[in-house]
Parts: sequence; C-alpha cells; structure tokens
Amino acid sequence: MWLTGIFFKKDSKKIDIKEFNQIFSEYYPSLVIYASKFFHDINIARDIVQETFIVFWEENEKLRNKNLVKPYLFKSVRNRALNFKKKENKHSSLEELFDKFNPKPGISNQPDAFDVISYVDLQKDIEKAICELPEQRQMIFRMSRFQDLKHKEIAEKLKISPKTVETQIYRSLSFLREKLKKYLD
Repeated sequence: MWLTGIFFKKDSKKIDIKEFNQIFSEYYPSLVIYASKFFHDINIARDIVQETFIVFWEENEKLRNKNLVKPYLFKSVRNRALNFKKKENKHSSLEELFDKFNPKPGISNQPDAFDVISYVDLQKDIEKAICELPEQRQMIFRMSRFQDLKHKEIAEKLKISPKTVETQIYRSLSFLREKLKKYLD
C-alpha cells in the first residue's frame, strides 16, 4: 500500500503556508468534485474536503515524499467520505425514533390521538429499557442522548476515555434496538 512510505520522522520539513495555499488552490476543486461522488450534497463534499485539508495542515510535517501529496489527499478524502457515510448510516431507526418523539424547540407538530398514545407507550418502554442498562452505561447514554453532551465532555466528567464512552453508547444502542424492536419494524 502506498501509504506506508508517506509518513516519516518529525525531522521532515513542514509545508509552509505559501505551499499549503498553492496545494489548496490546486486540489480543492477536484477534491470537492471527487467527494461529491459519494454524496448528493455539495456542502457535505466541501466539508469533507475542508476537514481533510485541516488534518493535512496539522500533520503535513510527517509527509516524507512531497510528490505523494495528491494521492494522499484523494485517499484521505475517500476515507473520510466513507467514514462519514458509515456514521450517517448508523443514524439508526432507533435514533430516528428518538428524534421523532423528542422534537426540537420551535418545531410545532400537531400530534393526533394515535401519536399521543404511541408516544406515551414508547416513552415508557424507552425508560424501562434504559433502566435495564448497567449503571455506568445508563449514565453515559443519558448524558449523550438527553443532555446532548459530546463523547469528550462525557469522558471528562466521568474521568474515562472517549473510546469507552463510544463503546458504551454503541452497546446501549444495540441493547435498546433489541428491546424496542417492536417499534422499529
């Protein structure tokens, strides 16, 4: 794989701002076009490319062979786009269910009687299922979903690693998906 020869020791020369601007100007348009093949939204494609350039700027001193900038950028955009799509697909029907019954402020929906009954039943079943989670997993899940805290914020509050938070949320969602599957079908 070509990536193995790209990164080297920290004593390599970092690309200066002038070189970076030149690289950005040269490759940004074609990278956006390339990223847009993964999405139907040009704004997402632009965000993916901009994030790629941010990481490139922060880590370019590790770049061993400056001739590999173009393939490195295209491969990075591809990987970032695929990771984004994977995360987007993980926005499971369970999360959509939470969104449906936890409307954002300012959005007015007039629920009918069936929605109200379904909502009450769903809320009871969600709360029951959440209460079945182990204590720490339950706390992490509530902080993530109901207090809208980021993984890093939860990790800092609980003095655990962000990866542990991510794992616990994943396990919570898997458990809840199983417990609430009658709502998801």
